[in-house]
Amino acid sequence: MVSAARVRWTARVVRRVVAAVASVVVPVATAAAADPPAGLGAEIDRVAAALGPRARVAVWFGTADGRPLLARDADAPMPSASAIKAAYLLELFAARAPGLADPLPGADAVLADATHPAVVHFTAEQRETARRLLGGRSTRGIAEAMIGGRDVDNVTYNIAANLVTAWGGGPAGLTRRMRARDPRLGGLVARRYMLADRKADGDNEATAAALAAVHAMLARRDVPGVDPAAIDACREVLAAGADSAGRRVFRKDGELDSDPVTRTRAGWREDAHGARVFAVLVAEDVAAEADRPAAAARLDAAARRIEGLLFDER
Repeated sequence: MVSAARVRWTARVVRRVVAAVASVVVPVATAAAADPPAGLGAEIDRVAAALGPRARVAVWFGTADGRPLLARDADAPMPSASAIKAAYLLELFAARAPGLADPLPGADAVLADATHPAVVHFTAEQRETARRLLGGRSTRGIAEAMIGGRDVDNVTYNIAANLVTAWGGGPAGLTRRMRARDPRLGGLVARRYMLADRKADGDNEATAAALAAVHAMLARRDVPGVDPAAIDACREVLAAGADSAGRRVFRKDGELDSDPVTRTRAGWREDAHGARVFAVLVAEDVAAEADRPAAAARLDAAARRIEGLLFDER
C-alpha cells in the first residue's frame, strides 16, 4: 500500500512538472498568436497614399494556418509578375516529385521549336542560350532556374518558367491545375507565357490572399493532394536564408517595369514560434516609357517598406 506521504510527494512532483511545462509552452503559444504592431494598417495606408492615385496596393499578412492579421484589398486581382511562379513550382513538384532528378518531359522539344508559344517571342540568340543552359536539365534544375535564376540570365530564368507552363498545358491548363488544388487559390490566373505581350491575352494575376495561401500551405507543410517529400522540395527551392532577427525566410518575389509597373513580395518567415506569411502586391499604370524607371523605384521602395512594417523592421 502507498503511504499518504508518498501520495503527497508524488502530487507535488507532478504539479512542479506541469508548472515547468507550462512555463515553456505558454510563452510560445502567446508569441505565435501575437497581433501585429499597433497602427500597422494606418502606416501601410500612408505608404500607399504617398504613391499617388494611379497606384494600387494589396496586402495579406497572417499565420500559416490562414488566419489574417492584416488584409488590405487582399481579394483584388493584381499583376503578379514572377511571384506566381511559387504556385507553378507547387504544381510541378506535386506531379513530378518521384522524378525530380529526371528531365522535365517535353522541355527539350519546346526549346527546339522556335514557333512554340513558350519561346516564339524570344530572339534566336536568347533561345540558343536557353537550349544551352536548360537542355537536358533535371526537373528540379529547371525549377531552381525558374525560381531563383540559378546559373542563368534573366531571359533564361523566364524561359524556364515557360517550360513549366508548357508542361502544365499552357497558361490555361496551368491555371486549371492551380485552382483545382484548393478553393483558396481561385485568385490565381496565368494568361500568358513569361515576357510575352502583357496586353495580347491579358496579364498573369494573383490576389494577395491567393498568393499568400500558396505560401501558407507550404509553411505549415499541408497542401491538399501533395506528398510531404514534394512539399519539402518546394520549401528547399524557396528558401532564402535568414533575416536580421534570425527567422528563416522563404520567398518568391516578382517585378516588371513595363506597363503596369509591378512589384510583388511574397513568402513567409518562420522561427520556433511559428510562421508569418505575407503577400505585398504593388502596381501602377504608367503609359509613358520614360516615366517607368522612376515609378519602378517608388514601387520597389514602397513594397520593401510595407514588408518591413509587417515584420516590425522600423
